[in-house]
Amino acid sequence: MKILIIHDYFKFRGGAERLVLIMARALKADILCSFWSDKNSFSRTAIPNKIFTLMEKEPPRTGWRYFRYQCVFYFKTNFIKKYDLVIFSGNNCLSASHNVNKKARKIFYCHSPVRYAYDLKKYYLDKKNAICKPLLYAFIVMARFVYKFGINRMDKIIANSHEVQKRIKRYLNKDSTIIYPPIETDKFRWIDQKDYYLSYGRVDELKRIEIIVEAFIHLPDKKLIVASGGPNLENIKKMAYKHDNIRVLGWVDDQKLKELIGNCIATLYVPVNEDFGMTPLEGMSAGKPCIGVSEGGLKETIIHEKTGLLIPADFKLEDLIAAIKKMDSQTAIAMKINCIAQVQKFSTELFIEKIKILLD
Repeated sequence: MKILIIHDYFKFRGGAERLVLIMARALKADILCSFWSDKNSFSRTAIPNKIFTLMEKEPPRTGWRYFRYQCVFYFKTNFIKKYDLVIFSGNNCLSASHNVNKKARKIFYCHSPVRYAYDLKKYYLDKKNAICKPLLYAFIVMARFVYKFGINRMDKIIANSHEVQKRIKRYLNKDSTIIYPPIETDKFRWIDQKDYYLSYGRVDELKRIEIIVEAFIHLPDKKLIVASGGPNLENIKKMAYKHDNIRVLGWVDDQKLKELIGNCIATLYVPVNEDFGMTPLEGMSAGKPCIGVSEGGLKETIIHEKTGLLIPADFKLEDLIAAIKKMDSQTAIAMKINCIAQVQKFSTELFIEKIKILLD
């Protein structure tokens, strides 16, 4: 059976990209994406099979990117008819669904319905002025139409968490099967406990890395390392400037990330209503607890005061500062055993087993 996995793009070394690589290796599948950033994402040598890209690099101008992605996936994917099974991972890539052979199976692994068009619609609309707001609203209506066009062609939908399953049912009235994303439990290991906390979630507005940095500006006696990149990276660097307790490294390679996770006190991850969140679990696999926010998928992974600390969904800066103070080195070490036990529920082996059962 010839299998193809279609993902929006390999722009970062994110959780969704890791999932696609793991699934491709396990299923001996080819990968198709719009573009692949060799600088910022994973090495293509990690994939034994074929990789197809539709563009050489990320298209410029945010306003036109969406249309460019839709066009390349819709018009440049006729060759996917030769595959017996096509697994979609992402949102833009669903436009390629009309090119799948009618006899082939179509599976959608949903990380979340398009957030600006559904659960975060109000969040994005409220940020626009009176002129831009109607334009964005019209764009959302169109984006929903295109998204449903792809969703309705799927034979099976997989949700990556209970949180995402609820969104799929609420906004699309579709049933789905939950299969948690895979955590490579043997990839990250406890090495030691040094004197720093670690943030390595993507640096964008929804991940709220700025407030983590701000908390450590108010805690000059505690050290923070930010080991990730993204559109807000330069702002993070400016915030950290002249604060010797904060280091901003940008994206690091896997070997460096292993060292940073294996030696930190704890990780921090406070995104807006996260779909699932692999970052806390990767840290837990090395016995490191996570300070997270009590909403979205994080409530499915972080057990308060056992594998980390959960601060309120509407938290203030003071709540985060208090949690960091509470998560001292002794508290973190006391959570080590629970962290390692918790992450076994999300192992790569269990993920692959469930995927193969669903495909049989």
